[in-house]
Amino acid sequence: MWRSIGKVSLVLGVLGVLASGAVCAQASALPPPVFGAAQGVQIKEWSVTDRELEMMKAAGLSFVRFPMPWYAVEKNKGRFDWRVFDGVVERLHDHGLKAVIILGAGHPAYTGVAEQQHEDGTLEETYPAPVTPEEIDAFAAYVRAAAAHFDGNGVVWELWNEPDSRLFWYPKPDGAAYVAMAVPACRAIKEAVPDSVVMGPGMAAMAGGDDAAASAFLGQVLKSPLASCLDAVSLHPYRDRAVPPELVLEAYAKTRAFIEAHTPDGMEPLPLVASEWGFSTAEVSSDAQADYALRSFLLNVMDDVPLSIWYEWYDSLTGEADPEAHFGLIDHDKKPKVAYEVLASFLPALTGCVFEARIALPDPLDYLVVFRREDGSGAVVYWTARPQTELSVQVAIGDSNEKKTLTLRNRPQMKPLVVDEMVALAGGEGGAE
Repeated sequence: MWRSIGKVSLVLGVLGVLASGAVCAQASALPPPVFGAAQGVQIKEWSVTDRELEMMKAAGLSFVRFPMPWYAVEKNKGRFDWRVFDGVVERLHDHGLKAVIILGAGHPAYTGVAEQQHEDGTLEETYPAPVTPEEIDAFAAYVRAAAAHFDGNGVVWELWNEPDSRLFWYPKPDGAAYVAMAVPACRAIKEAVPDSVVMGPGMAAMAGGDDAAASAFLGQVLKSPLASCLDAVSLHPYRDRAVPPELVLEAYAKTRAFIEAHTPDGMEPLPLVASEWGFSTAEVSSDAQADYALRSFLLNVMDDVPLSIWYEWYDSLTGEADPEAHFGLIDHDKKPKVAYEVLASFLPALTGCVFEARIALPDPLDYLVVFRREDGSGAVVYWTARPQTELSVQVAIGDSNEKKTLTLRNRPQMKPLVVDEMVALAGGEGGAE
């Protein structure tokens, strides 16, 4: 979803100085869908302060996704300069955060330079993806060196960003070309560091539904040797800004069914990762963005998505009416938005919890969900996805026969549960107020 294309817009230096044989990745571990270990945020620029990293951790986030463009590291052919990215990864580690690093973008010395035309007619310089054997070999050498260099840091690697979009695969998406590049790249990472976690392709669209192009693209990935190398299929569930976010559950189900149907015999279907998803305050209100951000993280844990990345950390562009400029959890002046405050007040209280059960309510857009820790403690979280609605439901909690009334609103709320405390509807269907 980033504005820049093959030539990623970065502020560098601010933090400091198809071959035969399959590489099976099925045993590699992704973080489980646990609060405090499976949520993250994206940054585009390195002008992030220690205070901001502290804020990320305080909001219950544990991963930071960012691009590491080929051209930004291999300044001269065969010579890699990691200093900027060493500083990023080291500072993340110091704050208890891990990196999701996007390996993508071409390189002018290998793939040349082209002009990409945007929908508004403006032109931007871009570096095309590697497509010739020599370019692919050079890119594989780069990612192999990256994996070896950052070994031991718990990095999750993502092969490209939105290659099914013409913005990121010049001059137009090509599933076969992506696979031809990604197979040797993924194998290079696994050969360098066998327990590396690698995901891709970071698709802009979701397969299995009405988007035939997305299904064709992912189908080419799944029927290729790349499927046996990747640890997860990463995608971006924006779905043309569809709201409410709860609609993503149907899209996930369709994509999972597509993956299962196209998984080769003898392999387990790859899990889904939401490596980028957000809502812009140029398109929804600040309160709605806050509601959607929290609900998207809750929904992804509920639906067994092992890693969820919010796009993005701060409003990295300017332009009052530009949607791309207002996805951040904090604004362009680095002041917290409502979305940040809501996440920070909610997610840390769920640290260590996994999804246990959803208690059925009459309307499928109403949610009463139990999350639980290993020790039996947890919380019941409740909300409604029906716009501008309040709904009262009565529940029984624990061994007491006393009924408690919970009011479901668009912003999720929670009630803590002590060890092994049970939750059930106390009778009646509640009512809209």
